[in-house]
Amino acid sequence: MSNPIRVLIIGAGSAGLAAAILLHRTLTTHSLPFRISIFELRPGPSTLGGAINLTPNAVKLLDHIGIFKDLESSGCSVKTIEMISSRTLTSLGNLTFGDVDRYGANSLRIARKDLQTALLAKVAELGIEVSFSKRLENIEQTLDDITAVFADGTSVTGDILLGCDGTHSAVRKCIDPDRKPVYTGLSNTYSYVDPKDLSALPVKDTSAIFQCRVGSLLLTWSTPSRSEKLFWAAVMEVSAPQDLSKDGWRSMGDDVLNMKQRVKDTYCSERDPQMGFFADLLEQTEDDVYFYPVWKLEMSDKWWEGRCLLLGDAAHAMPPLAQGVGLAVEDAALLDRLLNDHIEKTKNANNGEVNTKEVPWEDISKKLVKIRTPRVKKDYERSVGGFEGLKDKGWFAAMLKDWLVWFYLWAIGVKFDEAFKYDVLKESLD
Repeated sequence: MSNPIRVLIIGAGSAGLAAAILLHRTLTTHSLPFRISIFELRPGPSTLGGAINLTPNAVKLLDHIGIFKDLESSGCSVKTIEMISSRTLTSLGNLTFGDVDRYGANSLRIARKDLQTALLAKVAELGIEVSFSKRLENIEQTLDDITAVFADGTSVTGDILLGCDGTHSAVRKCIDPDRKPVYTGLSNTYSYVDPKDLSALPVKDTSAIFQCRVGSLLLTWSTPSRSEKLFWAAVMEVSAPQDLSKDGWRSMGDDVLNMKQRVKDTYCSERDPQMGFFADLLEQTEDDVYFYPVWKLEMSDKWWEGRCLLLGDAAHAMPPLAQGVGLAVEDAALLDRLLNDHIEKTKNANNGEVNTKEVPWEDISKKLVKIRTPRVKKDYERSVGGFEGLKDKGWFAAMLKDWLVWFYLWAIGVKFDEAFKYDVLKESLD
């Protein structure tokens, strides 16, 4: 029997868990021996992250993975996102975020923890090993294998190592130490609230973005009832702390009262007297309030080195603009397709035989990056440009944004339309 293919995955987020599930399916289908192991820095499944929007391309892939039915009953279907002026509370237009006939699915707003719970349940069902409290310290490569060395003194050796450990990736530091996250100057403060008076809300459907002079405010339902767990997320300019270490950022996040007051001062000031309803929502917020500085990575095609490959935010972190989970799961799905393509071609050429030690991991990584870069670059430029537009440019620019919102909705709608139609399962591998 051939030696087993050993897959090491660093990070138990969307990219890592999706990759594990898909690779397990492919290797099982081809009756090849394998072992997939996932290593996560945190001591247990993360409960952070608020509510995320799973766009139609992400929904279709999660259905392909086999977990969408588990998610559908927990989230809120989203067809449009309404743009509302914070000055007048009048509707400026709508962004289409779902259309079953056009895209094959609607979007789904859901708690990030519910997505991770569903992915972890699928991983457990397949018997894939997940180890928590594993801090990666180094990677050691030879021509024949790759070893992950952890802070607790343990190490593990495999054939391929996937860096799926997010924006501040420890794996990326090992293969591309000069590419570091850059703070955008904007931060996101968010929480959930159970509104006492639904009639006071200007949100007519499921989701609304309030176009403000400073930053951007999102209100969206995240459960099927549309009467509880209203998610609010306020993006605004925040100066970096003097202490730029994790402790410095953490101390800002721990000051909940100051955070809520900063949000109130930004969105419920004399500039926007109509926003008093949001001040009431802030007062009613009893759930934990979270603070998340928004980072980006400069675009690069160095997602791999030898037997090490970066996926998701570890490879292409960008400000959140709806496509984070979709891009991460697309990375995983394309890797799975490329491996499956190699196995099938090898079987056809060798009377059904596959030498598992001769999988061309470097060639697969090169091809994946070549295929993915154009799509990821488009979303990167859109998200970075979109977040730059949230910075304060004065009262006149704010009024101009309201007047020209029709053009913005048309332009961004064209880009979303292209992104939502995309199907990585039909992407050419040639």
